[in-house]
Amino acid sequence: MIYSILKKSFSYSGPSLEELLLSKLEKSGLNKTQFEKFAGIERKSLDAILNKTSKQTDVNKLIKLGEFLEISLEDLLIMHFHERPQEEIKELQDSMDVTFINKFFDLKTLIGLGYITRNDTLENIKTRICNFFGINSIYNYDLELNEALYSKSRKSFSNKMKDFWIKSSYRYFQSINNPNNYNRNSLVDLIPKIKPYTKNVESGLKTVFQALYNIGITVVFQPLLPKTQIRGATFIVDNKPCIVITDFNKNYATIWFALIHELHHVLFDLEIIEKTCYHLTGEPDLFLIQEDKANEFASEYLFSSEKMRYIDKLIHNKLIVAKFANECQIHPSIIYSQFQWRQSEMGNDYWGAFKEHFPNISNVTKNLNVANWDVKSIDQTAIKIRELLTVSI
Repeated sequence: MIYSILKKSFSYSGPSLEELLLSKLEKSGLNKTQFEKFAGIERKSLDAILNKTSKQTDVNKLIKLGEFLEISLEDLLIMHFHERPQEEIKELQDSMDVTFINKFFDLKTLIGLGYITRNDTLENIKTRICNFFGINSIYNYDLELNEALYSKSRKSFSNKMKDFWIKSSYRYFQSINNPNNYNRNSLVDLIPKIKPYTKNVESGLKTVFQALYNIGITVVFQPLLPKTQIRGATFIVDNKPCIVITDFNKNYATIWFALIHELHHVLFDLEIIEKTCYHLTGEPDLFLIQEDKANEFASEYLFSSEKMRYIDKLIHNKLIVAKFANECQIHPSIIYSQFQWRQSEMGNDYWGAFKEHFPNISNVTKNLNVANWDVKSIDQTAIKIRELLTVSI
């Protein structure tokens, strides 16, 4: 509210409080001295309000004046702050900015991410937020981005980091601005060809991202953000599906599982996602009921139950597993991962087993232009991501 009042006060061109008071006194038959006596306002205080000479405003006396003039509190404040001393405006603005930033940003976590530092001033933090999101004012973080992402049926999250993640991801996709049109039939044709690329640890994921980009689906990779459980997400930006994959659990096989899971949502849930703009995997979502189907789709696609039954009793023979993985055109870690998940459903804990068969995540991400939070600008990073995803034909 205060932001709106200050904004309107800067462009206010109506009568001043002094002009309104003189007009009101003339109509009422009172003189200035009589008004001061009736209202309990000393001449010095009244003149300081009317002439805008006071260093600090006496709010009680300002409200008394507004009551006499019969104008709303909002209009009173707009007139009052118009051409007030810059020091007072800045002091109020700083107070508003601090309140806004504390309300919408988890500063402690952002410091830990390297997004800001402990020594940053208020001006530094405001500039950082505006430059990162490509917005003119920190208040557009709430106004502009909320309008794009949150409807009456879907409110912004009280979890500040989740809200930050959603908005930054959305801005990444806006800035990347995939020029290719989405074609569902092309996706249906492409999905059967994806699996062999799991074998190429260093560039397989990048190649698949490029192929998806070419048919109108933008995929970016992000490190897991603290205080969230997001494994992946599907957005609709400019009527095109966009996917975020995180390094949840720091597991190579899980990254591929998350990608196929989100592609299931693109294939079968776009109409639902279009109504809500995005869907998060790994977080409660009342608007999408296809998580089990998406999990089953990804699991069966990567390594079917039938194949798992065959290899189940041979899982500790790494040579046989490696040979079978090659025959199935997948990386061995996917077999081990599927074994772990299916065993966990039966109450068995194998999560600590087979670690030596899972590639280091750093080898996976070194060829990807990661959409991270320590960069200066989403727009600048988006240019690099777009260049990475674009393949000249």
